[in-house]
Amino acid sequence: MKELKWSFLLGLFVFSCARAPIEERHQAMRFYAKTSLESLRADTPLDSLLKTLKRLETKPFGDTMVFGQCTVSTERYSGFLSALAANRDQPLALYEVYGKERWGEILLTSYFSPIYEARKSPEGEFTQPLYSLPKDLIEVNFEGFSHEDLLDQELSRGVVGGRIINGPGELKRVIPYFSRYEIDVEEKLKNRGLELAYLRPVDAFVLQIQGSGKIVFPRGEEVDLGYAGQNGHRYFSIGKALLDVIPKEEMSLAKIKAYLKTLNKEELYQFLSKNPSYVFFKKMKNKKGLTTFGIEPQPMSTVAIDYRLFPLGAAGLLDYLHPMIKEETTEFTPKKRIVFAHDTGGAIKGPGRADLFWGSGDEAELAAGAMRHSAELFFLAPPECASTERE
Repeated sequence: MKELKWSFLLGLFVFSCARAPIEERHQAMRFYAKTSLESLRADTPLDSLLKTLKRLETKPFGDTMVFGQCTVSTERYSGFLSALAANRDQPLALYEVYGKERWGEILLTSYFSPIYEARKSPEGEFTQPLYSLPKDLIEVNFEGFSHEDLLDQELSRGVVGGRIINGPGELKRVIPYFSRYEIDVEEKLKNRGLELAYLRPVDAFVLQIQGSGKIVFPRGEEVDLGYAGQNGHRYFSIGKALLDVIPKEEMSLAKIKAYLKTLNKEELYQFLSKNPSYVFFKKMKNKKGLTTFGIEPQPMSTVAIDYRLFPLGAAGLLDYLHPMIKEETTEFTPKKRIVFAHDTGGAIKGPGRADLFWGSGDEAELAAGAMRHSAELFFLAPPECASTERE
């Protein structure tokens, strides 16, 4: 395994101008080595492997999975994972991802499932509503358009949120959906019956960033909330706007939250509005929020990746710095883990990003909030993919 040069990186995803962009899925990774789980000496969560295997057997995302120049059937990949579960000495092909600035290198962050106090109506510091999905929010898909058809070429690579308004005559127009500022400050969604609960503003913001979690009401009632949709605006990390306040080597979610709590209401909402992206929720009946892959997120083994480039359900090797929280200090220890591509995220775009799910509650929040480092990511493919020559 290549030696890692760990560095504290704050951008949530920036392509290196020195590298060619990914144009096709098979360019997102390449063959690295033929090896085995036993040789990798990585922590392997067997329970997560078996849950992934069971879900793969339903072929949730089609009949094939792409690993660089090697395409295998989903059925074959299920058999491959089953063999790994039974015998760590089974051979496998290791594929390294295209990465950020070099092959294999990614920016690794971590997410968690918050548990926050809530109220059913505005009360004291519980002033920020969580909204369910508005009926007038539509998804506009630009993937079928050519670059020449669009003013913003980036739109051709995905979808945006919008709403329909009347145009000239009988013509209908699609315009961008409300931004965070319009929703929270101008209250564009007020009195539509969309309010699910009221939280402290900072807690509500963090819950949106995580995409799901649990809220607890004063008499002990608990409600699991899952991701229902997003307003289509680009995600912006507010950590980038705090570099003149918090030194980059000390940046963490805990430090960001502490700073936000020093702001008055007007200052807080102005600052949070720097991130125009907004997430809507739904109540989860008798189950927790599910990943894009279709199972509950698995602590320390579920990762969010860009599903346009990497196959959902694939097993990976993550070589990273593991945070250990000790009172007010954080120590990092190199670790290797087998992880699974279960999830996606608004900020997880391109071949150089991944987001590791830590777990639930306060301890998970502290640990996940401290993770933003360079790491290495590889994917595990069946041994016959080892015959693919390295580019």
